[in-house]
Amino acid sequence: MKCVKCGAELRDEQKVCIQCGMRTAAGGHFHIEEKEAWKPSRNVKCAAAGVVALLIIAVVAMSFRIVPPEVVTKQWFDSMISRDYSKAEQYHSQQFMDYMQQNMRDTRAISDELIDRLGGFQTPYTIGAPTFTAPDQATVPVTFTSPDGGPGTITVTLAKFGRKWLVTSEA
Repeated sequence: MKCVKCGAELRDEQKVCIQCGMRTAAGGHFHIEEKEAWKPSRNVKCAAAGVVALLIIAVVAMSFRIVPPEVVTKQWFDSMISRDYSKAEQYHSQQFMDYMQQNMRDTRAISDELIDRLGGFQTPYTIGAPTFTAPDQATVPVTFTSPDGGPGTITVTLAKFGRKWLVTSEA
């Protein structure tokens, strides 16, 4: 063991340094070095500010992004076939909800009808390219092979409400 003040060699049981008179750990003194707190350098601060700025730009860019109608159709159709009704209802327009209410149908009933038309929930299907009937309206075909072996198509109609495409009907 060495003295923390002068560096002289000490025995473990020695209570005081003979060279300088400093008390040792055996004598009840515990020397704790005080270290200076870490302070970020200017480069670290600039890098952190740059990262924060990039995150803000990414969040703002994502908020302006419009999901294309074929992607909305795929997400809606996938959630209907997998019977994830709460997710499917996020894509329903007010017009579609009014249609369901007038015809005494709900998301579950339409989901069951879609699964029946496909011939089961395991039937593969393909989401086609949208056809725009107006700048804010589109139809997207969903094609599949029907249970009898022939081609089948379900057409999903969407309308743009603000920055979102929502399902207005399916046929």
